[in-house]
Amino acid sequence: MSEGFNFRLQSVLDYREHIKKQKAEELAEYRRQLEQEKNALSGLVNVKTNIINEMDSKCSEGIQAGYLVECNKYIEQLNRFIDRHKENLSDMEKKVDECCQNAVEASRNKETIEKLKVRHYKKFAYHLSTEQEKEVEDLVNNRKTSS
Repeated sequence: MSEGFNFRLQSVLDYREHIKKQKAEELAEYRRQLEQEKNALSGLVNVKTNIINEMDSKCSEGIQAGYLVECNKYIEQLNRFIDRHKENLSDMEKKVDECCQNAVEASRNKETIEKLKVRHYKKFAYHLSTEQEKEVEDLVNNRKTSS
C-alpha cells in the first residue's frame, strides 16, 4: 500500500488474522487426532479379525474349551474397545466439523475487514491523485500567469 495510508482498523485486521491462524491450527490438531483415532480403531479391528481367524483354524484341529472361553472373553473386550473408539471417532468428527465451521467464519471475518481496507485505500488513492492533479493544474496556471 501507499505511503501515508493509515487504515484505522489495522489492529482489528491483525487480530482477525491471528484468530484465523489459531482456528486453522486448532482444526489441524483435531484432524490429526481424528486420524490417530481411525488408526487405533483399524488396529483393534485387525486384532479382532486375527484372533477370530486363529480361533477358526484351531477349532478345526481340535482345541481345549478353556482356550475358546479365553478367546471369547478377549473378543468381547475387543468389541467394547471397538465400540468406545467408534464413539470417540464420532465425537472427533463432530469436533472437526465444528472447528472447520469456526475456521471458515474466522476467514470470512478477516476477508470482510480486508475488503474494507482495500475500499479505504482506493478512496485514499483517488483523493491523493485528485490532490496531485490540483497541484499540477495550479503549477500550470501559475506559469501561464507569470509568463
